[in-house]
Parts: sequence; structure tokens; C-alpha cells
Amino acid sequence: MVLVFFIFTFLFILLTVLVLSTISIKIEKLHLSNLENKLKVNYVIYLELYFLNKLKIFSLREEKKDLEKLSSKMNLKSKLQKVNFQEMKKDISKDELKEIFKKLKIELYEINLKLEIGTGDVIITSAIIVILSTLLGMILTKAIKKYDSENHKFSIYPIYQNRNLIKLDLNCIIKVKMVHIIYIIYVLLKKRRVDKHERTSNRRSYDYSYE
Repeated sequence: MVLVFFIFTFLFILLTVLVLSTISIKIEKLHLSNLENKLKVNYVIYLELYFLNKLKIFSLREEKKDLEKLSSKMNLKSKLQKVNFQEMKKDISKDELKEIFKKLKIELYEINLKLEIGTGDVIITSAIIVILSTLLGMILTKAIKKYDSENHKFSIYPIYQNRNLIKLDLNCIIKVKMVHIIYIIYVLLKKRRVDKHERTSNRRSYDYSYE
């Protein structure tokens, strides 16, 4: 009886900590460029868990080479090839995805972005710069709760050369509360259970009518 009490107490405390915690994804030194006729990508990612957005509970640091080793060990490429993305699209509509992202309430605490793009065509390059600047401004307006000129910087520049070019430098911190993630998981599991039940019911009604 005492053991059961301790187990329930532990689970309750664990659930409380999770609900009141925040996941922080910190991207540092993300550099992507093909200026030297070869695509180069480097990055450092920190995955951290904070209790009440202050006390750090967990931290994981990963670099490009670490993730590449993990990918090769787990054979992620072949596993991704086997994933039926068409079925996933059927299960979740675009409207549902938009609703999911809205309910996640992703917050952008810091961003320092510098993007340079060239297409080989002056008119197309200029149009892309305008479109990207507008879209990025809209996204940042929704994701940033408290704007700070020191912590929120982004710039997009054109590269006028006779080839397709891109150079990206990014440092940012993205935070999501665990309570929102848990809620989304609950909604998705509930939806899958309902869909599965409906399919089963449809099959049975079809079988009876066929008989």
C-alpha cells in the first residue's frame, strides 16, 4: 500500500513538473552557404527543459557531426523513406495543422538572422527579397511577444550574380510550453482513436449489408 502511494505521488509530481515546464530549442551558429560552389551546412543545437521557465532541468547539446553519427547509427534515411507521407496527409488536413501550430503557441525569444539570396535574374531576386521580408515580418509579429531591438534582428539582402546563391546565418531561441505539447498529443491520440473506431464501424455496416 505504501509502495503504491509513493508511485502515485512520484507520478503526480512528475506530471506537475512536466505541465509547468517549457522546452527551449536554441540554435547557434547555423551557417548555410553555397557561395563556394558547394553547399556547406554547420550548426549547434541545444535542447533544454526549464521548470517554470527559470530552473534548468535538462540540457542536450548536438552538433552537425553528432546528428550525422546518430542518423547513420539509427539508419534514419531508410526509415524516413518507408514513411507513408501521403497517408499522414490524409489523417491531418492543412486546417488541422494550422490549428495545431496555433495551439502550440510557439514563442520566439531571440533571433539574429542574416539571409542573402541570388537567382541570376535581377527582377526575380528583387521580388523574392520583398516576398520573404513580408512573410518573415508577419511570422515574427505572431511569434514574438515582447519585441526587443537587441534580441530580435533580421535582414535579407539580394546577391546580384549570374547564378543561384544563398547564404544564411542564424542564431535563435524558440520556446514551447509542455502543457501545450501534452494537449496537442492528447487531441491527436483522441482523433486517431475516433477515426479508427469510425473505420471499424463502417467496415461492419458494409459487411452486414453485403450479407
